[in-house]
Amino acid sequence: MNIETLLDYSIQIRKYYSRILNERLKDLKLSPNEMNILILLSNNPSMTTSTQLNMFLGVSKGLISRSVESLVKQGLIRLENDQSDRRIQHIFLTDKSEPVIKILKKEIHQINEDLLSDIPLEEMKVIEEILIKMRNHFKQKNEEVEL
Repeated sequence: MNIETLLDYSIQIRKYYSRILNERLKDLKLSPNEMNILILLSNNPSMTTSTQLNMFLGVSKGLISRSVESLVKQGLIRLENDQSDRRIQHIFLTDKSEPVIKILKKEIHQINEDLLSDIPLEEMKVIEEILIKMRNHFKQKNEEVEL
């Protein structure tokens, strides 16, 4: 087992997850990135800028920009200029997004149940512990490089 193999597994899981979510929620007419943005904003109220979304999602600034523009047009999010820096726009969910987010969260929960039902909780905890250790190790190595 090496990092490339783990990354490949992660990519395969993410692709499968996105495909299933898209199939089940095609009536919402949202792109996978738009769904991700709505869920992230809902779960992380302190995340309010495109830069934060870009860093977290790891997609291009252009894709974030197009997705935010689309969500604004659909009335699911609104933008507010920063009081101290006009270059920054803060992103907020609208009331219209609440039922959409409720549907997204319900479907995500169901997908998680479907995908993980065959894996015992104890094994899931071990996987999580290992991934946390790896993340912390990479974070430490990254901090050493930045010094």
